[in-house]
Amino acid sequence: MKKLLLLFLFVCSFSDAQIFSENFNAGTIPAGWTTDNPNTTFNWGVGAQSGFASFPNGAAFFDDDDAGPSGVNSNARLVSPIINLTGVTNPKLSFKYANMIYNLNTTLKVEAFNGTSWVQVFTFSGEAGDWTIDFSTLTYVLVTYANATNIDLTPYVNANFRLRFVYDDVGDYSFGVVVDDVSIVAGTALATSDISLQDKFEIYPNPVKDNLYIKSDLRSDSKISVTDMSGRLVKTFTRKSDSYNLSDLPKGNYMILIENEKGKVTKKIIKQ
Repeated sequence: MKKLLLLFLFVCSFSDAQIFSENFNAGTIPAGWTTDNPNTTFNWGVGAQSGFASFPNGAAFFDDDDAGPSGVNSNARLVSPIINLTGVTNPKLSFKYANMIYNLNTTLKVEAFNGTSWVQVFTFSGEAGDWTIDFSTLTYVLVTYANATNIDLTPYVNANFRLRFVYDDVGDYSFGVVVDDVSIVAGTALATSDISLQDKFEIYPNPVKDNLYIKSDLRSDSKISVTDMSGRLVKTFTRKSDSYNLSDLPKGNYMILIENEKGKVTKKIIKQ
């Protein structure tokens, strides 16, 4: 029994630690959360049902259908309370979301406050989640959420960190967006090999326009991945090179991930 207990404690010491979570099950805007919409007086709400749909549990939603056909809501914001991430190692953001469109691909964006400004870390345009129709009420029913997982928040760690969920109806009289089960977890500490690789890792220029150069003791078997800020893989390089061509990427923020037998390391870059 003692051996099992020690094994359990050992495993738990290496598991991700919960830093922040919100499931919106209380039915009202949670304490510390705020809403802001510079376009109209209509804003985010919380509950299990809105004018256009019902949801599996309590959720945060922007009901664009109830906002009316004359209202343009391009920057409706749901803002989290301050989450002190000072000293948090490898924080990762995950949440569930769904979007029901009408004609145009309305957009959900997620932004992080880095202590100075807001930086976009996730975006999705178009319909998301699995929906059905309740023919007795002629409203949508959300069956399954889409999932955004393990969005790296390491570049934005600060004592005044916040999240901002932004709905943009792109001028369309649309249906609405839903967000649920927001969580931030801290990963395990870097292994010695990761720290060693981090110390020897340098990329330039940053911002980059065409070719990216990596100054490091990269092995020939190193894998270099480029992801956008939503975690979507956009480019992969499978061997060591003098330079890496990023000229075909749109302007914006990206993460560079280098992996080899010595460990892995990530770095944020700006593509001009």
